[in-house]
Amino acid sequence: MGIKYNSKINEYIDNICSYVKFKGAHKEIKEELLSHIEDIVDENNERGLSEVESTSEAIKRMGDGEAIGKQLNIAHKGTPDWITLLLTIILVNAGVVLMYLIQYKNSYNTSDYLFNHSLLYSAIGTVGVVLLYFFDYRKLEKYSKYIFIGMCLSSILIFFIGHTIYRSLFISIGAFSVDIKAISLYVFVISLAGIFNNYNWNKGINLFKAIGYLFIPIFLMLSYQGLAYCGIYFITFLVLALKSGMKKRYAFYIVAFNIISFLFYSFSRPYTLKRLLVFLHPFSDPKNSGFLSVQMYNINHTAGILGHGFSSNGNMLNLPSVESEFVFSFILHTFGWLGAAVIISIIISFIYRILHISKYVRDSYGRLLISGLISVFIVQFVSNILMNLNLFPIVGVALPFLSYGGSLGLINMLSVGVIMSVYRRRSLSA
Repeated sequence: MGIKYNSKINEYIDNICSYVKFKGAHKEIKEELLSHIEDIVDENNERGLSEVESTSEAIKRMGDGEAIGKQLNIAHKGTPDWITLLLTIILVNAGVVLMYLIQYKNSYNTSDYLFNHSLLYSAIGTVGVVLLYFFDYRKLEKYSKYIFIGMCLSSILIFFIGHTIYRSLFISIGAFSVDIKAISLYVFVISLAGIFNNYNWNKGINLFKAIGYLFIPIFLMLSYQGLAYCGIYFITFLVLALKSGMKKRYAFYIVAFNIISFLFYSFSRPYTLKRLLVFLHPFSDPKNSGFLSVQMYNINHTAGILGHGFSSNGNMLNLPSVESEFVFSFILHTFGWLGAAVIISIIISFIYRILHISKYVRDSYGRLLISGLISVFIVQFVSNILMNLNLFPIVGVALPFLSYGGSLGLINMLSVGVIMSVYRRRSLSA
């Protein structure tokens, strides 16, 4: 009879587990303890001890169950990372405050629902973070391919339905609605993390499959989300592929191919190329393609240290969708470079903290999930801020947490919930 059926050993292990409050760790703890005890029992058997003597000696060598249990309780303490949660709350609430200021303190805004909807989605997102924190993210891995296929089919539906009835592609419950298009990038990234976990890059067929995982979503997202979000997905794909073991030369070939494709795409559409590169010389066409770049240039050069406050809207009157893509310009104009520096510092702290906590995650799937989601955040943060500073083309990427966008803001918060779920189970290896 194996030691796993030994009542004395099971009683000893159960006693240890009773001190470990995080029940999700019990299975792994039991397997690890059984392995150690089995090694000791086998060693004792070789010395000629009986089964009963071997078992008693093994338990004695393992040590006091209460002391071990308390040590394991500390090691497997399933607590959230309060710093990440605090930084997320600060960013989300800063976004709500900004929507209030835009709606009620500035006459150029016409959206009556801006603040109320931001408050609603932030409240729903907070509940979502809590629920996902307790949800075991590992359950998603085995469904990753099905999630990927399902999102592809949904994207094809969006592609063929066309612009005329896009508004029907919402999941609505009263005043709350989720835009399917807004969440596709995140769903593709989450599914990709599961697909690439334990992926065998040495098989040629798997390399061709990976190319499909890259270009199918890009083609589909290009039809309804535009070039910018395709670029975000491309960068995230490379991060996940390299972290899961793809050879660097394959990454080089993929990057080279995409650069050539992008150049061909841009030069075949002169207007698109001009619009992308106008930030380099905005005053060459200040009334047409360079109009927005000129406005942001003026904001950047007149903001000062403390900004203009609410006494003057100035160039903000000329920026469309200031609550979304250009909210950083609103921060700069209203609170000056000091306010912008504070926001950038919080964003850097948020990114650094998530990268830091990922080092403590033992599960490879969990690490890939965090890597994929933080890559999406980083690219959006960097491209939006540089865009508002006239250092990057205007690509229509919102600023996570701070920009208005119900579905997008919600999925950002839910992504933090997934990261918190991974961190809660950081001590588990699978």
